[in-house]
Amino acid sequence: MYFCGAEFQKASSAKLMKHKDTKIFSLIALLLFFAFNGHAQRGRQQAAAVPTFDFATAEAQLVELFDSVARGSNEHVRYNANERFLELLKSTLAENDAFTYPFANLRTEKLMPPDGKFRMFNWMVRREQGMEFFAVMMVYVERTKSYRIIQLIDDSDNTFDLPNVVLDKDTWYGAYYIQLIQTEAGSRKYYTLLGWHGNDRVVSRRIIEILTFKSNGDPVFGADIFTNHRGQRERFRRRVFEFSRRGTMILRYDSQEYSEIVGTPKPGQRPKERLIRANMIVFDRLVPQNPDLFNRPEAYIAAGGVYDAYVWKNNRWTLKIDVRARNPAPPRKRRR
Repeated sequence: MYFCGAEFQKASSAKLMKHKDTKIFSLIALLLFFAFNGHAQRGRQQAAAVPTFDFATAEAQLVELFDSVARGSNEHVRYNANERFLELLKSTLAENDAFTYPFANLRTEKLMPPDGKFRMFNWMVRREQGMEFFAVMMVYVERTKSYRIIQLIDDSDNTFDLPNVVLDKDTWYGAYYIQLIQTEAGSRKYYTLLGWHGNDRVVSRRIIEILTFKSNGDPVFGADIFTNHRGQRERFRRRVFEFSRRGTMILRYDSQEYSEIVGTPKPGQRPKERLIRANMIVFDRLVPQNPDLFNRPEAYIAAGGVYDAYVWKNNRWTLKIDVRARNPAPPRKRRR
């Protein structure tokens, strides 16, 4: 086949244009690659240049402020320091990684359940007339996959019908908590807090508080999960013990023993019992110093050597009376 000169020239020009287009496209792609790579590298450098939060410095400032909260010479000094402490604590907890930072030098009470649902910082401020209690919580909200910072407001001066009322973050009955127990009933989780409230100059209170959470992370205090030793539901939503300020009372979560009747005894026979060791909330049985002072909290003291307890059984705190609240003897060393 033969081409005339004009057709040959036209075909050659088309090939040349196609070759040029290919080179231009390759050049543009190469420029875009380098531009994107450079931008990504600058982004990484900028991210690396952003300083992480200095938790150690913040903790040192918190420790210094808390010393004034605890040891301030008068109420004004203590409350002024407490306001600054609260603000710094909340802003520090809002930083990334605050949930896992230990705050080992900070002398507030720090509580966290095994499931990591929340972390609580709890303390008290001495007033001229008693105590005021404070707590700040970091609560993980499953719905948003994030933490909420929640301050609890001590409204104990306005709390009525304390054993039965359900409370929230703004009506919290302030207390200083020393132990936290996590239990479950189906898909429902309960967090039991063992705490102390000074109440007034003549009466102290120990409290078994029940904490649950709404789906948005709001705390709820008080729940109907107590059963008496006969297996009947109690009417209260938290257990409150009142006793003389001059006395003391044990309230702790511990491994102890209680007895349980086995089978049905025949007439005239003593029932058979077996000892069961379990984790339980052990407490002193309180009695009035004088029978005539029945129902007068300021007259109640620990009976001494007589203990009752709550055991988690059938998804409820079930009362067991006369538990053997003593530490087991250490194992004897074998003779060689």
